[in-house]
Amino acid sequence: MKHNPFRKRTGILPSYFTGRENELNELNTIYHSTKMGVPGHLILYGPKGIGKTSLLLKFQEQISSFDNVYSVRIPLIEGNFEDIYTLIIEKCSDYLNINIGHFWEKINSLGINIPLIGGISFSRELPKTSPVVAFEKILKVIYDELGSDNPVLILLFDDLQRIMKTDETMKILSILQNALVELNLQGKNIMFVATGSEDIFYKIQDKLDSAVRIFEPYLIGPLSYDELCDAINVPLKKQDVIFENDVLNEIYELSDGIPYYMQILAYCCFEEINEDNKVTMAEFKKASLCALNILSQREFKVLFNKSTTEERKILCLMAESDETVLSYSYIKDNANLNSEPSSLLKNLINKNMIIKPSRGKYKLKNNLFRLYLQNLRINQDTGSISNF
Repeated sequence: MKHNPFRKRTGILPSYFTGRENELNELNTIYHSTKMGVPGHLILYGPKGIGKTSLLLKFQEQISSFDNVYSVRIPLIEGNFEDIYTLIIEKCSDYLNINIGHFWEKINSLGINIPLIGGISFSRELPKTSPVVAFEKILKVIYDELGSDNPVLILLFDDLQRIMKTDETMKILSILQNALVELNLQGKNIMFVATGSEDIFYKIQDKLDSAVRIFEPYLIGPLSYDELCDAINVPLKKQDVIFENDVLNEIYELSDGIPYYMQILAYCCFEEINEDNKVTMAEFKKASLCALNILSQREFKVLFNKSTTEERKILCLMAESDETVLSYSYIKDNANLNSEPSSLLKNLINKNMIIKPSRGKYKLKNNLFRLYLQNLRINQDTGSISNF
C-alpha cells in the first residue's frame, strides 16, 4: 500500500519543502545582523494557507545547528493578558531547558502574579511592577540563563492576529516592542519573528502605530508553478506515482499557488491513483470534488454563511462571470442589487470573501472558492441557493 505524502491540514512541515529562498535569505540576514549586535524584528504575513507556519518551522530547523543560537516557537492562543504571559514564559522554559522553579526564583522580585498552566501560582507578596518592566526583566532572565558567550535568542511568535482581538491582549505587542528596544540597547541579542494574517499590519497601525517602526513587514506570496511542481513531483517519485502535466496545471490554477490548497488537491489526487500508478484528468475530476468537500466543511461553508442575500448576488455574479476581475460599475449594473454596492463590497472584503486588487476592481478570494460558489448554484435574481 502506497503512503500518501501530502497533508490535509496546516501547521506542519510538508513532506518536501520547496521555494521560499528569498524569505529564508531574509530571515538569515536578520539573524546575522542580530548576532553582530544589530537586532532585527520581522513579521511574516499573508493569506491563510500561504505557508507562514511551515516557513517558521523551516527557519527554526535551519538555525538549530548554529552555535549559541536559541530559538523558542510560541504558537499564540486567544486568551486574556495573563494566559498569553504564562504561555510565553512556559514555552521559553520548555524550549531552553530552564528549570521552572529555578527560573521563578530568579524573577520572584518582579512582584507580578502570573499563574502557570495547570493552576500552579508562583505569585509573591511583593510590590507590583508595571507589565512593561516585568516583561523586560523576564526576557532578561531568560537571555542570561542561556549560558554561552554572545548568544542569540530568537522568539518565533505564530499567529500574531490571535492577540490582536482586544485592547487588553493587544498590549502584549506594545509591551514586547518596548522590552525589545530596551534589551537590544543593553546588548542583548534578541530577534523577534512573527507570523500574521494578511491584514495584520492594518490592525497594528490602527492601534499601535509606533510598533510598525520596529517590526519590519514581509509579505509571503504564492508558490511559482515550478515550485509547486517540485512540491508535488519530488514526494511522488519516492512513491513511484505520476501526476500528468494537465493535472499539475489544474492544481496550480485551482490552488492559486497557495500551499495549503495545493496539498489538499494533491492529497485527494493521490487517493485516486489508477492501476498504472498515474493520475490523469479523469482521476483529477473526482479528486477535485473530494478536495472541494474538505474545504467546504472546513472553511467555505462557514465563510459563505456570513453573507447576506444582497452580498450573495455579488458573489454569484463573480463566480459565473468569464472575467476574474470585475469593475465597480460592472457589478453595479449587473448584480441586480437593491442599493449601491459600495457597502456590500466593503463587507465582503472584511469577511474575507473577495479582495480588491486595485482601485475600483474586485475579485473572489481564490479559484477554489469560485468553484464552490459555482456548485452552490445561486439564483442571480434572488440571491437564494438551489442546492449543493
